[in-house]
Amino acid sequence: MKKVNRNAAIVALSALISGGALLPFQAQASSLTSVANVQKAAVANFNQQAEQAVQQLVNQGVIQGYGNGKLMIEKNVTNAELIKMIVIALKLDPSDSTQHDESKNDKWYSSYIDTAVANGVIDSADKFQPNKPAEGVDVAPMIAKALQRDVKSVQYWMEGLKLGNSKMTRGQTAQLITLSQKAVRSASAEILSIKALNQITFEVAFTAPLTLDDETTVVANANFAFDHDLKLVNQPRLKTGAIATYIVPVQTMTAGTTYTTNYKGLKTHSVAASTEKIQLQDVRQVTSDTFEVDSFRTDGVVDYGYLISAYAGGRGANAMILDENNMFNGQKMQVISSLATRQATLTPEGGAPITVNYVGYTQSTDGKQEPKFRLPAGTTLTPGVKYTVSADWFELENNTFVAQSINPLTIASVSKVDAETVNVTLSADPGDELFAYRSVQLKGSDGTTLTAQYKVQTRQGAVGVFELQNNAKLAAGVDYEVTPVGNWAVANAITLSASL
Repeated sequence: MKKVNRNAAIVALSALISGGALLPFQAQASSLTSVANVQKAAVANFNQQAEQAVQQLVNQGVIQGYGNGKLMIEKNVTNAELIKMIVIALKLDPSDSTQHDESKNDKWYSSYIDTAVANGVIDSADKFQPNKPAEGVDVAPMIAKALQRDVKSVQYWMEGLKLGNSKMTRGQTAQLITLSQKAVRSASAEILSIKALNQITFEVAFTAPLTLDDETTVVANANFAFDHDLKLVNQPRLKTGAIATYIVPVQTMTAGTTYTTNYKGLKTHSVAASTEKIQLQDVRQVTSDTFEVDSFRTDGVVDYGYLISAYAGGRGANAMILDENNMFNGQKMQVISSLATRQATLTPEGGAPITVNYVGYTQSTDGKQEPKFRLPAGTTLTPGVKYTVSADWFELENNTFVAQSINPLTIASVSKVDAETVNVTLSADPGDELFAYRSVQLKGSDGTTLTAQYKVQTRQGAVGVFELQNNAKLAAGVDYEVTPVGNWAVANAITLSASL
């Protein structure tokens, strides 16, 4: 005979007696029962997944089971136990100091701690508290360092597993460790899938994250081997929060082309070129020879600098995590990948088109998406002339501007950092990367002439770090007169003393 749910039957009978509507106390009882059932199911599901994760680590020899057959998923984990799990499960290279002198009173965890220190997982063995309960707030940085990636990704995985920042249980830790094992870098990684996000960007999912060497531009170009002579313009970048999905910036794709590639000579994958151009909003002049275009997250466009694991730590609240469909808070996001080597066309009204080059490292700075383009060396914008901006890889909603006469920046002082670098301070904070790819000349009292170029992304307010070129060094006891190279700035009797 079919069993009847007693609680459901009582609720149904009460509803019938009351004319089909639940009385307040009945509705509350039904709701509480439903919530309780959901909670029980969630707990049962978590326990099952935790037990599976613990058993997996037991089978791998990462941890040991208990003689009574219990997995003890609710038992708290100590820092020493956590480090052992990280070292073994994530395959960290053993430290040279792991061969201990048997006469020393070493603990069972000493070699694991040494390996963790050698791999940068923890800073110091002396400050490490092995018997302290492991806490979630400390676990994420350790695993991130072991995997050579960002903390934000590990925190995202922990959120997905419903893990908090308090004491970690054996079951919770096992779940995080088994997930992290999928993110161990591998020289044997293979492509799972590839899709074109837009005309300059592929998204490629691998079986595992690539090694740091395989992520470099030169190596990646050799490993991908696209046909139709398509090349990467910059290195593949791991998406924050993803296990092994990369944003791959390439040259502008040709519409109607199907590209094929094999990674390291393995399985061939094909992908149709995208016809989607990057959507930009406005253009404005920023110096006498430079203009910028902009895009906005609110319009569904985001620079990949805010999405990649390599930059997540330095982007603060500007860092984002997109899901597998590149959605954020229900909005589809268009991803701008690296603009390295990109060009655009600047056409003066009534004149011939001018090819302008992207200014490196300016596409996403100070929380803004405002990549800059610069005219060829020695040329400037003509005040009063209307210019139109275009490219084969972006669409610009407002694509014209009228050039104005803009005063150059003013160098207020120059100071020595060391024999190879100097600080250049402007009279006011430019509020943007206007130093980019600029140089200064240093004429020494000893008759020498040196050149120093801005070190990208070093600006702190009005101060930028400039590096001497061609292995040159400041000479002790020599005074230098500093002047800008070109007309990007002015300097009135600016001198630098290199006295030690």
